[in-house]
Amino acid sequence: MAVAPAFAVPVMDMRAEDLVPMASEFRKSLNLNANQQTLWAKVESQSKALLRERKARRERLQETTRQGLQAQNVELRELQAGLEAEQAATAAEDRQLREWWLGINDALDDSQRQAAAKFLVDQLIRMEDGPGGGHERPAGEEGGHRGGHGARGGMGGPGGGSRGM
Repeated sequence: MAVAPAFAVPVMDMRAEDLVPMASEFRKSLNLNANQQTLWAKVESQSKALLRERKARRERLQETTRQGLQAQNVELRELQAGLEAEQAATAAEDRQLREWWLGINDALDDSQRQAAAKFLVDQLIRMEDGPGGGHERPAGEEGGHRGGHGARGGMGGPGGGSRGM
């Protein structure tokens, strides 16, 4: 069994916002049949819509939190409810995203599954880009900032980070 390099991106730090924008390009390499293409297009569209809503929701949370922090008699515990709600929503969305994409995996043949696994392992071994700890992200609307409270949680872990594939 091979050991991952020390610079590997931890699996809990893989983010749907990073992976979904790469899906269209990766799909081309799989030579999908008509049924697989239909399923892929549906899941990709659903995923992008979910991530757009997540981004908008986090932008609203960011603004609400900023305004709350500027209030005369700010009570930090009161601001926690919004963060906890976002974490819970993100965890549920991450589970949904994984189910959608695992449904695609179920529809692939063995060689396509191998290609998908190779794609994911390639993402795991990407070097993080220095002291900031962020790994490479493609440009695009889903590849935006980490909204919310700045934690780097993972697939259902603390911090409410978003992974999905």
